[in-house]
Amino acid sequence: MGWISQIQNITVKIRRQISEATTAPGMVMISLSAVALGAAFGGYLPLISLWMETFNISFQRIGIVCGAAALGVVSSAYFAPKLAAKYGYIVTINAGLIVAAIMTIAFRFTDNYSLWLVFRFVSGLGLGLHWVLTEAWLANIVAEKYRTRVMAIYATAISIGFAVGPVVIWLFGALSIIPFIIMGGLLILAAIPILKLKGLEPKDTQTHSASPLILIKRAPTVASACVVVGSVDLALISLLPAMITRTPEAAPILALIIVPAMALGATSLQYPIAILADKYGLRKVGVITVCAGLIFASLIPFFLGSIFITLIFGFLAAGLVYALYSIGLAMLSRRFSGAEIVAANAGFVILFELSNLIGPWVAGFLLDINMRLGLPIFTLSIGVFYVTISWIRRHTNANY
Repeated sequence: MGWISQIQNITVKIRRQISEATTAPGMVMISLSAVALGAAFGGYLPLISLWMETFNISFQRIGIVCGAAALGVVSSAYFAPKLAAKYGYIVTINAGLIVAAIMTIAFRFTDNYSLWLVFRFVSGLGLGLHWVLTEAWLANIVAEKYRTRVMAIYATAISIGFAVGPVVIWLFGALSIIPFIIMGGLLILAAIPILKLKGLEPKDTQTHSASPLILIKRAPTVASACVVVGSVDLALISLLPAMITRTPEAAPILALIIVPAMALGATSLQYPIAILADKYGLRKVGVITVCAGLIFASLIPFFLGSIFITLIFGFLAAGLVYALYSIGLAMLSRRFSGAEIVAANAGFVILFELSNLIGPWVAGFLLDINMRLGLPIFTLSIGVFYVTISWIRRHTNANY
């Protein structure tokens, strides 16, 4: 049949492109490291959320702790290049992973809220070194025509790990020390592929200074897309497990499988939505995608009694909303060029992490006021914000 032949041709083309792109020295090892990192990160957020829930911590305070690592990542964006220049990529990345692993395990041995914040911030510093420097590494070793595909492979590797991580909680529960040790072990495991790259690290460690201001001033639509994804992404991941445990009609297993369902959605819907965006326009598809995703997210609190419906809504909400991240980066690449795109990309990361910090706090505050309506108010307000900015800027750039 014709459509089967078309699917086969597309599959062969994608495989050929991936094969060509992954010949760059370090691509495979960095992706393997990203899988382990994603597993640790994907399992750790619901783990600490469920752990803090046992102390009757408010949603707002849980959200603040979960988002505290974002400040560490933002800080890493500024001093990581200097550390890499002085000590090398491999030493700096792996030192960060070791620090993050120690903080991950230490979190379990205290019930002091202030220490939780410190552990999460320091953990963010370590994880940020991996994020910033591995992306810089890939940008240095990959040819321009393959850069987008390689970054997509890298992001997919993290998403795959993200989906696998919560299985640890399902196997060992959230109350024992074992899952915390395993999460720390995964971070150490993520260091092994990086060690295999000795002698292949980039020689030039100089990067442009980064600021989100260039996005806010010249590309508000791109900046607002970053805010939407950064705010909603971590708010759903960090607060939904605790929200489910406080809902009597919700099955306990749902708290453990909702994050993998969202990670699966974020992984599987990226490419199809990217095809639609290239065909019908980035801005138009971005608005439709984010509106649909945020509507699904807002409906989740009303269907927690059904495992199937909740998982479907979580899958679609995360997949559709996270697609805006890729669309935002595509807009950015068309809006900026030359040296400006480096600063704009770095600003995108910083703004994303700042949104990771603020989003869970705001969502948690609204959930503390009303657990049923808090999430819908948060997600729909974010949607109105993005649609408004996009509509105001609809005639400013014909490229998207």
